[in-house]
Amino acid sequence: MKTPKTIFQIALAGFVIATSATVAALGTQSFVLDSADAFFEGELDGAAVHSDGSIRAGAATERTALENVPLAYSMAQRAGATFIGTGTDGAVYRVDGKKTKVFANTGELLVSSLAFGNDRALYAGTLPNGRIYRIDLKSGKIKRFSVPEGAKHIWALHYDKKRGRLIAGTGPEGKLFAIDPIGRAKVLFKSEASHIMALSGDDRGTIYAGTSDQAVVLRITPNDQAEVVHDFPGNEVTAIDFYDGQLAVASNTFKTAPGSQFKASSRKAAPTPAGPVTRPRPGSGQVWRVDADGRAEMLVSRKETHFTAIQWGTDGAIYAGGGHEGRILRVEPDASYSIWVDVEERQVLALNLRDKNPSFVTGDGAALYRVKPSKRRDGIWTSKALDARFASNWGRLTWRGRGRFVFQTRSGNTKEPGDTWSDWSKNLKQPGVISSPAGRFVQVRAKLPNDDSSVLRAVKLFYLPQNQRARVSNVQGSRPPPKRGETPRQPPPPTTLLSLSWKVDNVDNDRLRYRIAYREESQSTWRDMFAEDSVLTDAKYTWDTSSIPDGYYVVRVEASDEESNPEQRTLRSSATSEPIVIDNHPPRLEALKVRRGRVLGQVVDALGPIARIQMSVDAGPWRDLFPTDSVLDSADERFDVPLGAISSDSHIIAIRAFDASGNQANREITAKTGR
Repeated sequence: MKTPKTIFQIALAGFVIATSATVAALGTQSFVLDSADAFFEGELDGAAVHSDGSIRAGAATERTALENVPLAYSMAQRAGATFIGTGTDGAVYRVDGKKTKVFANTGELLVSSLAFGNDRALYAGTLPNGRIYRIDLKSGKIKRFSVPEGAKHIWALHYDKKRGRLIAGTGPEGKLFAIDPIGRAKVLFKSEASHIMALSGDDRGTIYAGTSDQAVVLRITPNDQAEVVHDFPGNEVTAIDFYDGQLAVASNTFKTAPGSQFKASSRKAAPTPAGPVTRPRPGSGQVWRVDADGRAEMLVSRKETHFTAIQWGTDGAIYAGGGHEGRILRVEPDASYSIWVDVEERQVLALNLRDKNPSFVTGDGAALYRVKPSKRRDGIWTSKALDARFASNWGRLTWRGRGRFVFQTRSGNTKEPGDTWSDWSKNLKQPGVISSPAGRFVQVRAKLPNDDSSVLRAVKLFYLPQNQRARVSNVQGSRPPPKRGETPRQPPPPTTLLSLSWKVDNVDNDRLRYRIAYREESQSTWRDMFAEDSVLTDAKYTWDTSSIPDGYYVVRVEASDEESNPEQRTLRSSATSEPIVIDNHPPRLEALKVRRGRVLGQVVDALGPIARIQMSVDAGPWRDLFPTDSVLDSADERFDVPLGAISSDSHIIAIRAFDASGNQANREITAKTGR
């Protein structure tokens, strides 16, 4: 199953919100598929998706598999027989009707190009050793015909009927060779690019060549003069086709160079073809038309796939085979286009649609497809698996279009449809409630009659996701941070305000309401922090603790999605904090006195610990005092410190102390220090 992107829309509160990521919360939602991009993401069988955002009947095909062959790369047809160049066995297959056989073995890795010469010969270009073979069409006997100097890759062959010579596009030196009837190869043109990937021509001896790693198309005139037709965007012209005075061009952009994995000269050293169409990642591609006046026009641009084959049809349309999704685009003269064919293989590598028996071949599993002249059966479009994000109950399926349609659905809980999914539902010929069982994913299939009377333009499927519980965690209480200029070791400024915060995991983005309660650590009764008519929707709250006795308190936060759901669907969760200290009262200074030149006293707090003790003499600077045990670590601290060298006059001794919550106690005494 292919997995392209999904475009869907969510219907909420009477209007439609388009989205491609998270969805807004509420009840009934819907998938709305009503654009070309949305329909492109599905799969086609005898149906075509058009760039105007519609689905119509398409081409019918008949598949012939080349068993145990990974890659059908090139093709040629004559007298009802189809010849297919393959990899990784380097064989040429012949298909007559339903009969398929190996016609010739080159002993190479890949037969990358085929071209008919005279009436008795078929030429096969190969890689990675840059050899061209001649195959007798009657007997199938094969012999090495030519090995162009410096060529490792024979990417393309074209037979020049006017001059009776074979033309070969090669790499990695970007040479174009002309090969005479006895196999002597002459350099016709040396390109600045590394590879000549594609060839085409007319009956007057003009040759067209597409290059890589410069996306240039060259014209070689009948007198062998080279000129540039156009320098295209990207880094590779993979395929070209000249027909009826116009040129069709497939221009692609890749991150890897063609032939980069063909550096070895033996089959063992290069077991898997890489080439321009089997790269590990797709490129982006464009379809261009160059008219008889030399005017180059870009008709189609696709970021998610590159084009591996191109050909004019006798109907004036351009057909472009894709190298990532196994599709053929039909491009009209006005630049509108449709997905004309969609096959199970990923790569369409060669087209022969102007033949009496139009056909094409594929890679990623070699197969020959014949295009049937008439539409034999109903067309089918199947959406990708639509993700409701949560288990959902399915509602009505509606559509918009012209003509007769038959719809089916199936559902499951895996991203890719498989054995665990439900069977396709009964036929739905009129909009109505679908019968597929509840699940997270759903797929829609539409059948169109095999004529041009029906056009499907939009599909809409309603669903109700299962409500998801919001989870509260990490309830915290904190006081304001130190102000600028305050040293970190100073106690915080005293305040009765406590900042409460918490985390919440709200997977379905419901609007949440929070309720907060508290209790003293040793008690069991919870008390509401605010009245029921106060609606808190922010995940934070400032608690004024001025009326709360000092102590340790536990805070509980409850999250409810009642703002987004009816009562029977409402879900709640709660979490509690670790004990939080509430300390709004200052410590006490007791037993303060001066004796024998020393200041003695005691600081006592209800909770503690004592954070700081300081002394000032006669309004002088404050200096810190250490307790008698040298460590400020309890709610009861004694101090006994020398007063220092001062006169014997009367003095004012000021002491201040702070607890850990910043509450401050002050006391003064008057004392004489003389004898």
